[in-house]
Amino acid sequence: MLTLETFTKNWEKKFPALLLKKSTFIIAISGGVDSIVLAYLMHKAGATISMAHANFQLRGEESTEDENFVKDFAAKYSIPLALNKFETAAYAQTYKMGIQEAAREMRYAWFSTLLSENTSIKKVLLTAHHADDQVETVFMQLSRGTGLHGLTGIPERREDTLSIARPLLAFSKEEITQFASTHNLSFVEDSSNSKDDYTRNLFRHKIVPIIQEVIPNMTQNVLDTINRLKESEAIVESTVTDFWKKGLRVQKGILTIPIKHWKKVNHNFTYTWGLIKNYGFKPQQISEVHKLLAAVNGAYIATASHRFIKFNDSLQIIDNNTDKEHVIIHVADGELQVNNGVLHFEMKEAISPSEIKKESKYAYLDADKLEWPLLFRTWQPTDYFYPLGLRKKKKLNHFLGGLKLSPAIKQKIAVLSMGDKLVWVVGQRIDDRFKITDQTKNVLVITSIDKH
Repeated sequence: MLTLETFTKNWEKKFPALLLKKSTFIIAISGGVDSIVLAYLMHKAGATISMAHANFQLRGEESTEDENFVKDFAAKYSIPLALNKFETAAYAQTYKMGIQEAAREMRYAWFSTLLSENTSIKKVLLTAHHADDQVETVFMQLSRGTGLHGLTGIPERREDTLSIARPLLAFSKEEITQFASTHNLSFVEDSSNSKDDYTRNLFRHKIVPIIQEVIPNMTQNVLDTINRLKESEAIVESTVTDFWKKGLRVQKGILTIPIKHWKKVNHNFTYTWGLIKNYGFKPQQISEVHKLLAAVNGAYIATASHRFIKFNDSLQIIDNNTDKEHVIIHVADGELQVNNGVLHFEMKEAISPSEIKKESKYAYLDADKLEWPLLFRTWQPTDYFYPLGLRKKKKLNHFLGGLKLSPAIKQKIAVLSMGDKLVWVVGQRIDDRFKITDQTKNVLVITSIDKH
């Protein structure tokens, strides 16, 4: 039964770190019974609240009446109210999406703005989702196809893109409606909720009631199952995360997974999803990721944020959003911090051949042939240089291809340039035009120190 006491007790159990009287809340309010009851309960609990009402202008006068009702409710209980009118139909048409999807996207973008205002005060958005919504969601997810997470329903608390809490998920629609009747709370009915135009309404009005006729305790049974599945999900998540932690390696600054380690779980859906979901992939891409394990070198699959690249016996995970290097260097000594490590500069007088170290991380340049400033930057496809020991120029792309570097390492290569001339392909080879000779009087020694 929903009462102020059961509401606050449930709050303390579900949100122990979110104190009712020491936090600030924004309630998403439509004027329907669910959000009205939530706002009333929060008001009676003594919480600091405001409300946000979105008018989607989809139901003509009815939308205006809902807005006016919410205004009156806010005035009656002296609750601050934010209002926003959306051109929902036009937005849906412009971005080629369904009305419900457009309304959700616009609504939550606005909520995000409200939550980010006055950052000195942390605010939490409250929505009035309840137990019946939870059951409908699970059935919808199951019918569309889902994994373990999809069967855990609507989360009671989220703190990723938005800070959201849903304190009515433990209570049924019937309990909420009864509470409104007991406390003489008026509310408005959205006429679109009575239609079966939307998938959720079809489940709400036809599918779920039929199941309840056969299994009267169905709602509570589903809620109990959700709680057990959440426990199971936590165990699975821990196991999968631990597996990938043991397999992930950082090689030359590149996050890498040996295919041998991956094959320990074969083409297991759960393990694969546990990894790739962190890099922007969708469940539908799992089979394509699996194909990558046996693909040719250089094959890849990408999202907006990352790429998985096959190279030899590993898959490399590349961040597409890594900033390009572009650093102007004005002095010939000291150290320069760059994305992949440190460049150390040191001026010397002419040195003997025995002092020259052969490792590729060192560059010995004729300082008198250099003009400052120099530029440290990521290489470009149009770059060319005269590799040390050669008398003719070569496209840098072809030079790097001959080194048999992995695509990920090749992407991270940087150069030191003087105007349109390359001085050093960092960590690989200097340009022949800047090498030291018997006539060299001053030598610039540059050392590339990889932070990995």
